[in-house]
Amino acid sequence: MGRTNNLINPFPLMDYVSPEYFCDREIETEKIISALKNGRNVTLVSVRRLGKTALLKHVLKKVSKNKSTRILYLDILPTENLAGFIKTFSDAILKDEKSNGRFLTKVSKLLSGIKGKLVFDDVTGVPSVEVTVDDEKSGELSIQIIFEYLAEQKEKYIIVIDEFQQITNYPEKNVEAILRTQIQHQHKDSFVFSGSSKHTLISMFSDYGKPFYQSSDLLELGRIDKKVYSKFIKKQFKKRNKEIDTAYIDQQIDNFCNHTFYVQYFFNRLFEKAGSVITQADINLVTEEIVKEREYVFYNYRNLLSSLHFNILIAIAKEGGVSQINAGWFLTQYKLGQPSSVSSAVKILSDKEMIYHENGKYQIYDVFFEKWLSKVF
Repeated sequence: MGRTNNLINPFPLMDYVSPEYFCDREIETEKIISALKNGRNVTLVSVRRLGKTALLKHVLKKVSKNKSTRILYLDILPTENLAGFIKTFSDAILKDEKSNGRFLTKVSKLLSGIKGKLVFDDVTGVPSVEVTVDDEKSGELSIQIIFEYLAEQKEKYIIVIDEFQQITNYPEKNVEAILRTQIQHQHKDSFVFSGSSKHTLISMFSDYGKPFYQSSDLLELGRIDKKVYSKFIKKQFKKRNKEIDTAYIDQQIDNFCNHTFYVQYFFNRLFEKAGSVITQADINLVTEEIVKEREYVFYNYRNLLSSLHFNILIAIAKEGGVSQINAGWFLTQYKLGQPSSVSSAVKILSDKEMIYHENGKYQIYDVFFEKWLSKVF
């Protein structure tokens, strides 16, 4: 490992940087790599912002050291239909071929087959594919051509499709079957399907009769072990000549429910603000600043949601999570009304990804929002 870069905040938020800034996940990393090496596909599920994408990029960083392996990473969350999926897949192939010094000559046949047009960004010059899909049949043919292209290459491909559950929202209703038909014939290549819609993804791969039924290993990503995370955080401060008491670290890991993004964000801000010795005053200041900056957004939620929806959020926040959402005591204490209305509201809040269900409890996704609700109301 090279020298520590003191110019980089040791708690990056937007993307994977390097193993030095990545905490733990050793068991999960080994499981994924082992499955891929042995020809098994993997489905990785977790709640949002628990570090799923960072783990995938950490895995890809390791497997990319093998020169006979090529990596395609597709984030399909922004896609709305099969044409969007084909474009994202084609763009990933273009990016890979360009980085390997094989570009126009290699992809001309692919572009012709999928009726794709190569376009270049006016500012960056980065190429991408403009795709036209006339109907479902032409879309299916384009998918077939893409997979035939991959099969023709001598190297092994690892294809990561992030937010894979998005294909269930496409207007074309047979996308699962189309992809499954092609994927099952890719004998040299391996796939990782991942996403944050746990219920949908598990259903796709475990429900009998679904196209992807039992077609991959299922791995659920949990929280990082608290002791491991605490040790990692302390080490990152120490490397940069900042001293922080372990009790402060443990306190904040608990405060943010050991939810990776929120822990990471807090310590990113704390590292930015604090001097050589971190005090309780530093922690209090950063906490107040974070909540204050988001207060306008949080108040706006009250205007956007119905009073019942907002009151349910307040109740869940004050309880720190609720296992029996329709329990009599809960409905009475927080004056929520009829169980049927609450059940309907909970479904809507879940669909909006404002709450989630984990370990038998309904919880609020945004931990900062949860803390604000429990304090203000």
